[in-house]
Amino acid sequence: MRWMAAMAIVLGFTFVMSACGGRNDADNLRNQLRTQGVTDERITDPQVINDDVDLKRGDQGIGRSTNGAGTFTAQSAMTQVFPNPSISPINGSLAENAIRTASQFMGTPYQFGSDRDDPASFDCSDFTRWAFLSGLGMDLPLDSRSQARYVQTYSNRVFYNLNNARRGDLLFFTSFRGGDPNQYEGVSKSVEAVSHCGIYLGDGKMIHTASPRTGGVRIDNVFGNHLQWRFYMGGSVLDQK
Repeated sequence: MRWMAAMAIVLGFTFVMSACGGRNDADNLRNQLRTQGVTDERITDPQVINDDVDLKRGDQGIGRSTNGAGTFTAQSAMTQVFPNPSISPINGSLAENAIRTASQFMGTPYQFGSDRDDPASFDCSDFTRWAFLSGLGMDLPLDSRSQARYVQTYSNRVFYNLNNARRGDLLFFTSFRGGDPNQYEGVSKSVEAVSHCGIYLGDGKMIHTASPRTGGVRIDNVFGNHLQWRFYMGGSVLDQK
């Protein structure tokens, strides 16, 4: 796995270096992601989400999952990682490198327990990990709960109010229970309950992947729907202790 990850990092470097055309490129990417709005309304459409098994499951249990590539085990030992120093930040922000990489995979299919060495498909935590691995050389933990623990352990900026999110932050959510805010009243929230994650883009939007029915990698509003009611915590993996 590690040599495959190393290859992914090299490919990520190639992509970043070839794509970094300066301030205009970064501004164009930012404007493109913001002006295109959300991908569509599937993430809030009751006919799509109410019986969506993958949306409800999230990435719970992926450490015990099996797919066509075999099995993998969630990382037990947490290792602090940093951006590769040879990578130049886009428009002065390393967050833009991760976002640029993430946007490259718009529409990539969702697969529960996806192969962590192959970007042909993703579940939510595989997607966030790949964005930072390929874009910045940062090998984050394999599942959303471990990524949340990583943020709690190493980040200088951890927040539990969604209004404090900044562009490039990781956001973590508890399980989907439905499209009614009353369904989330009194629900206990903790790292152990986390089952979904994504990357905040700013302007109330997030890039993430949730299920095959909702269309794989996509952009959605995080306010005024079940994502807001499910939100547990967020933070930066770039601003570390």
